[in-house]
Amino acid sequence: MPKPKLVTFDVYMALLDIEGSLVPVVADRLNMKVNAAATFVRTWRAKQMERAATSNSLDKGHTSFRTITGMALDYVAGQNGVAISPETREVLIRAWDELNPWPEANGVVGAVKAKGCMTAILSNGDQAMLEAVAKNFSSGFDHILSAETAGKYKPHPAIYDLPTTVLGIEKMDVLHVAGSANDVLGTIAAGIACVWSNRHGDILLDPAYPPTSVVSDLTGVPELL
Repeated sequence: MPKPKLVTFDVYMALLDIEGSLVPVVADRLNMKVNAAATFVRTWRAKQMERAATSNSLDKGHTSFRTITGMALDYVAGQNGVAISPETREVLIRAWDELNPWPEANGVVGAVKAKGCMTAILSNGDQAMLEAVAKNFSSGFDHILSAETAGKYKPHPAIYDLPTTVLGIEKMDVLHVAGSANDVLGTIAAGIACVWSNRHGDILLDPAYPPTSVVSDLTGVPELL
């Protein structure tokens, strides 16, 4: 593929380890065994994304990702009959600002910069949430592009248009690193080249929108530039 001017990264799946970060916090705060905490976190994430998709569909304005994260937490707590104090609720929601990167993620972002490409986060999070997790990357990012700015969540084209509408970079000069099949679909449908960091060996729901390249983790990304 041609060398891009800008490489954008999905955060919550491609760069960050949601389950590995949140399970210990949930287990500690809610006094759960690790397996139960893992199930709790998976349902939390699933309901978070379900509500984000609903935000796109309702056409009632953009519901912030932090608000959605709280709604999903309340749902999974209620489903499991778990009472959460306001203090614990706040701690658990704020844990999304402190998610740990995958082991190779920091080095890969730096390696992409060393190849002469600009880097950006392109993610569903609120701007403040993304700025918080960006601090975990020593090389930093040139830009942080959020769903809050787009007013829509992935896979809506508005979020994939941000490099063009905000930065003035043509889609042909952008490469997006996706962490999920849904992100792949949105990227390719928007006309942007996409590398899928398919860490968990997932498959496409809609094979009409295949990624440009597939890697098993982020270490393969710099080699493609």
